[in-house]
Amino acid sequence: MIVALLLGLALTTGLILHFGWHDVVDAALAAGWQGLAALTGIYVVCLLLCALALQAVILDAPSNSIVACLWVRWLRESIGNLIALLPTAGEIAGARELTFYGVRPGMAGASTIVDLTLELVSQIVFTLFGLALLLTWYQGIAMGPWLVGGVSVSVVAAAGFILAQRKGLFRFLERLPELLDLKWAWTVLPDAEGIHAGIKSIYRHYKRVLTSALLHLAGWIVGAGEAWVGLWFMGHAIAWSDALILESIAFALRTAAFMVPSRLGVQEGGYILLGGLFGLSPDVALALSLLKRGREITTGLPCLIIWQGVEARRLWQRRAKSSW
Repeated sequence: MIVALLLGLALTTGLILHFGWHDVVDAALAAGWQGLAALTGIYVVCLLLCALALQAVILDAPSNSIVACLWVRWLRESIGNLIALLPTAGEIAGARELTFYGVRPGMAGASTIVDLTLELVSQIVFTLFGLALLLTWYQGIAMGPWLVGGVSVSVVAAAGFILAQRKGLFRFLERLPELLDLKWAWTVLPDAEGIHAGIKSIYRHYKRVLTSALLHLAGWIVGAGEAWVGLWFMGHAIAWSDALILESIAFALRTAAFMVPSRLGVQEGGYILLGGLFGLSPDVALALSLLKRGREITTGLPCLIIWQGVEARRLWQRRAKSSW
């Protein structure tokens, strides 16, 4: 993971230097604080849709579940975008946070896994829709091996994730806190419903699963607005349909590169390759990627600071109780 991080950072730096860092930075700064604020607003809407999607698959959701789900989704995104050295670090932290809001540990783990699965499936549907638009409206464009490979890896990853759940691979997660000596991190662990059993229970509620998947799909569509709005503020506006195609394929490439922390280099290279299809120069494509990473920092850093403050308070409370 560290090697992948360093390679991604080196690739990103090399691309920016190769295409002229002055031009890239100037293009990104052209969006101004208004552009960054607009992207943040779109992100908040996506966050709410994802929170509702998570809430839909928690079978015994507490009364304050929407607040919990908003916090969990915010934390998951922030860890995944800024500090995750493991692909599922954000999801693990998010599942743990659910237990502090009254969700049983087994259901917290199960709902997180199902939510992640439905997010992947809806992203594939979104990508396939974008590819259909691309092939319909731009018939002269050939699908390069990088594009086919990226989409194929996303599909295989989602299929493997679903198969793993059906085969009971996640049963071992039921004992993971005990194996890692993390009993203190979970509440009511001995009485918790098994994660595997929780997954099966959730999938039996078809309406909840469908609702969650549709909410995630709506989130992907709204999220495509970040590219459209960002390019508009940068003075390089493209059609909404083009932005949808651009983001649908870019999301697939990011998913395919799940082993690369923060998808460093993958996102930048993907925008350069995809942007060329819609007349975007490499420096503008890189500027769009930097603008989106700027949004990730402005929304993710406060969350991580709050999270560490909450963890410090929990640690202090545990020590205070043990001293008594």
